[in-house]
Amino acid sequence: MKNGKKLTVSQRQHLQSLGLDPNDWLLSKKKNVEWVIVERSSGRAQVIPAP
Repeated sequence: MKNGKKLTVSQRQHLQSLGLDPNDWLLSKKKNVEWVIVERSSGRAQVIPAP
């Protein structure tokens, strides 16, 4: 799996709108339909819909 990258301001706002804490997540993959985010502490991956 790719290394997670720091979120931009607009990406942080999207995560907040989904009820997630942006400080706990890194962006691993960004596709047109979905994003793969990785939790900072555990490394667990989650797929969320793209805005």
